[in-house]
Amino acid sequence: MKSSMKRMLAFRRVLLIVLTALALILPVCMAEEMTLSRLDDDGYLYFMDYTGDYYSPRVVDTLRSVGYVDPGCSSFFTYNLDGEPITCRNYDFPHRVIGDDQTITGLNIVLHCKPEGKYESIAVADAVWCDQNDPMLRNGGPDTEGFSTAVLDMLPYQCMDGINEKGLFVSIMRLDIKEGDQPGKMGVASSMLLRYMLDDCANVEEAVAKVDTASVTPEDWQGCHFFVTDAAGSHVVIESRNGEVSLIEIDVVTNFYLGSDDMQDSARKGVLWEEAVGMVDENGEKLYRFGYGHGYHRFVTLASQLVRYQDKRYKEYRTLMPEETALILLRSALQNQYTEATGTSFTQYSVIYNNTHRTVKVWPFQNYNTAYMFDVTGAQLQ
Repeated sequence: MKSSMKRMLAFRRVLLIVLTALALILPVCMAEEMTLSRLDDDGYLYFMDYTGDYYSPRVVDTLRSVGYVDPGCSSFFTYNLDGEPITCRNYDFPHRVIGDDQTITGLNIVLHCKPEGKYESIAVADAVWCDQNDPMLRNGGPDTEGFSTAVLDMLPYQCMDGINEKGLFVSIMRLDIKEGDQPGKMGVASSMLLRYMLDDCANVEEAVAKVDTASVTPEDWQGCHFFVTDAAGSHVVIESRNGEVSLIEIDVVTNFYLGSDDMQDSARKGVLWEEAVGMVDENGEKLYRFGYGHGYHRFVTLASQLVRYQDKRYKEYRTLMPEETALILLRSALQNQYTEATGTSFTQYSVIYNNTHRTVKVWPFQNYNTAYMFDVTGAQLQ
């Protein structure tokens, strides 16, 4: 009897040790359990169903140590021929292979999230922002021996655009901080706010109300602005400049302030000239005399084409076009590594979100021969 009792106590002690050890390593294991599946042949686009708790202090603290998220981009809003609101976007950033090899690369992940008590969403994340110093965070990286999904713990906060189950679309785009302006206080605040909007907001009105939260304030994210659209057709650009929030109802946005006048006035020989902020190359040298700033040429390219598709059946201004045409517009604003019109850049992917059906269609790494489509539940549709 005593021998049996001793064996039972010993078993319980071993069991307690094992359970304690499991509790300590569980956060790491949860990350390892999340699997990636490759979508394209070249390894630039993957799909991931995120099952961990990205609101845990461990993930959020790691995120805050990552640094700045710096996406370029062009976005516009329109309607397809079925009268459904669609939001279209190019994501531009020239990630380069680490070391002596400066070839442009990328690792973008279609990410499905369904956190408890929050809205389900499908989004596209730039995984390289998770750790730019990790040489495995590049095209084909997840297929490399030794790749650990643990480095993707913060991936829900690296989404550059996404849509939730209510049809709310949110995207993030950088802004150049002008001389005399206050820089953002937190480098990753904009990507955090994008996640909060997707998880908690059902429409544009609720997203606007979310711009000032307990975790993120307008002063934190004013190096970027947001393009937000919803299933009812509402669309707005949200900006924060020197802590003042502006809401601009517009159907196209790139990378310069829309809510304030960036024109620079100067007097020449007694005549007042109004000269815009010039576009510059990587060395800060002006390339054009005129232009409202970073992305102005892309803004004009898209805006001048959108107006050709105005739907005259409505009193308010709105546009209508086939989705194939919307893709043509996106491709007209494509950024490539061969020119330096506004500094070398690169379109990592193009997407069309359907606000009605809550879907995303992705063309990776400028390959427009093949698209990958998902609904908000993470199901691949083609």
